[in-house]
This record gives sequence, C-alpha cells and structure tokens, in this order.
Amino acid sequence: MRIKITFTADKSGIIDFNYQHQIQAIIYSFLSMSNPDYAQWLHQQGFAYKKDKRFKLFVFSGISFYCPIKIIRSNRLNGLNGLNRFLGLNGLNGFSFKSSHLSPFTLSFQIASPVDKFIQHLIEGIFGEGQEVRLGKQTFSVCRVETLTDPLETTTGSSSSNSVNSSNGLNGLNGLNGLNGLNGLNGLNSLNSLNGLSLKPLESPLFIKKPMPPGQQDIYLFPGDNGYEELLNQNLMHKYETLFGKPYQGETLKFCFLETKGKSVKQFTVFKKGLDGSVNPIHIKGTLQPFTVTGPKELIRIGLECGFGQNNSMGCGYVEVVQTVETIQTA
Repeated sequence: MRIKITFTADKSGIIDFNYQHQIQAIIYSFLSMSNPDYAQWLHQQGFAYKKDKRFKLFVFSGISFYCPIKIIRSNRLNGLNGLNRFLGLNGLNGFSFKSSHLSPFTLSFQIASPVDKFIQHLIEGIFGEGQEVRLGKQTFSVCRVETLTDPLETTTGSSSSNSVNSSNGLNGLNGLNGLNGLNGLNGLNSLNSLNGLSLKPLESPLFIKKPMPPGQQDIYLFPGDNGYEELLNQNLMHKYETLFGKPYQGETLKFCFLETKGKSVKQFTVFKKGLDGSVNPIHIKGTLQPFTVTGPKELIRIGLECGFGQNNSMGCGYVEVVQTVETIQTA
C-alpha cells in the first residue's frame, strides 16, 4: 500500500538539505506511538533474509513542496560535527520558506510497504501523535492522509486516492495477520507481465553500491554501468524471498533508463546513531533518471511497495508511475 501524508506549517522556517533521516525519524515515531515494541523491532532488527542481511520492507519519497522555497547555503557552518547535523542543527543551510496563519506552507511525502501491520501502526500512530510532528527544528501539522491508487490496478497511472480522516477510518487494512501479513501481494499470477511501465523517482534516488572485498572502497553504480541491472534484480528477488519465504522463480525485469534534462543525480547524507551513541554518516548517491520497466507484475510490485535498489528505509528508491504502456497476459 502507498500512503501520502500532507503537512502544513503556519510559521516561517527552514528545512535541512539532509532531511531524509528526519523523515525516517517521523515514521518511526508514528510506529512507536501505536506500538513501541514493533517500532523498536523494525528499527533494530527488521525482516531477516539470510545471515546478517535484513530488510525493513518500507520506502519513502523525498519531499514535495507546494509553496515557494528558497535555497540557502552558508559556509560559516562547515564546522558542524555529525551529531549536530544528525539533530537537525544545520543553521541556515536548507530550504527556506515563508508561512503564516493566513497563508500556511504545505508539503508532503509518500510512504509504501507491502506489510499490513506496518501500514496499520503508521496510520494509528499519525492520529495518536496528535497530528503534530517535528521535521528538524520545524513543527508541522498533519492535514491530510491518503491511500493512493495501486499503480498496477490501473493502466492510466492516475493519482486518485482515498482520504483517511481518523484512526477508525483505515482504508484497506482488513485481515491483518501478524508481522508477515502482506497487503496486496496475494493472488498475483506470476505469468502476468507488463510490457512497459514508465516510472520516475520521487526525489528518492535509486541507490546501488557494488560490494567490494575488505579493505577496498565500495563503488557507486549508475544506469549503464556493468552489473547495475543485475544488482537491481537481485535486490528485488531477495526482498521477494524475504516476504514469501521462498526463492523467486520467475523472469527478471528489464530496465530502460531515459535521459533527462536538469538534475539526474541526487546525493545526501544520512546519520546513523549506533548503540554506543556514536553518529556515523552514510553517504547516498543515486540516479533520479526516469525509466521503463518490463516484466512480471509480482516483481514490479516488490519495487513499488518496498523500493527499487538499496537503502529504501533511508529514502531511496521510491518511484511514481508516469504511464502504463500495455498489459499482456501470457498463456
């Protein structure tokens, strides 16, 4: 399921460039408000794949702004340490906005997951939180929560949605059955394929890092690099096996990345706090290029609801549909 949350602020302020870890913190705070044990389990452990590899099985987009913003860069705060940046104390660097009671500032971001229990706790937490959140140093109010149309149930890629106005009005959350309860993944015929689905990252870069032997620096991969599509497919198949408890047996996906004008690469830094209290930076650099994907729906759905590529729970790999070209049924 895909959820869109819209926020407003009635006071002017600034949003840090590296806001992804702040959105992640908001998501976990919503989960914790509903069920602290589940939030802690997901944050510290998550869904095990094999040995030490685990997935969180959720993904979120970047921020969409609906009012004018101003880019502010200040060189005098370059000495800030990682902990201050982790806490959002980034001074005058970021997206500056004007707001008032008469003209509130509005933004939104989207979240997706195939796990029913995640969606349930997320929505319950939104309303239990009192509908106010902190994004860095700024306070925002939740003004709208929507469940977005399943991109694979329509050939138009429309953005129609259902609004959720109270914790008793959960849409599409019936039949919840534990941590591994899956939403919208049952009854898929592995022979159903899409001949072309046009997608674009929603300010959420596709991140692929090629693991290297100990002592060697990992390599960032981009569309066209050797092994890029192979790692994209491998990552999706690992998530599939984590969800269903069995290896994926179908065909892999074919990707066609498109050239785009303007910004095609996005990079940011996420600050991860260790158990010992230390703060370690994780540098993210990935592509924002739109692409067309062809192949089995069940594997495409994994990408739509879990994210394409790596580090999805850090704000990477959330895509939205541009256009569905054609649906085919194979015998």
